[in-house]
Amino acid sequence: MSNTEKQIAEAIVRANGLSLTTLGLRFDKVVVRLLGSLKASLEGEIPTGKAVVVTITAPIKLPAKTADALKEKIEDALVSGIPDEGLNIAVFHNTVCLKVLHVSPHQVMKFVGLVHNPGTDATLLLDLASKWLLEDCR
Repeated sequence: MSNTEKQIAEAIVRANGLSLTTLGLRFDKVVVRLLGSLKASLEGEIPTGKAVVVTITAPIKLPAKTADALKEKIEDALVSGIPDEGLNIAVFHNTVCLKVLHVSPHQVMKFVGLVHNPGTDATLLLDLASKWLLEDCR
């Protein structure tokens, strides 16, 4: 993750009285490239009034293919919709949790991605990030 992505993760865990290590979040080069690629490719795709939260289980062995497949899945979710509780899918042997949120039309941040170690509760991460985006990120 870039410094910005790490700062977002720190804000999320701090708002919930937790730590990055407790949640098993990852910040290696592969993570930085994957999330940077996703963020750049989705920048103009997420409509006003919506935001996307994604958690991905590490290790990411095929980052470019994973980014392309995730972009497609996210675009499909934005068009066709997904259940309010989110969607759990496998992308190139990585477990991905995805949630599309309805946010204020003034919301600047429209994408939050977190990569975590296996064994971390991805649903908890998704819920914490969603809560932060809806309540604390203004």
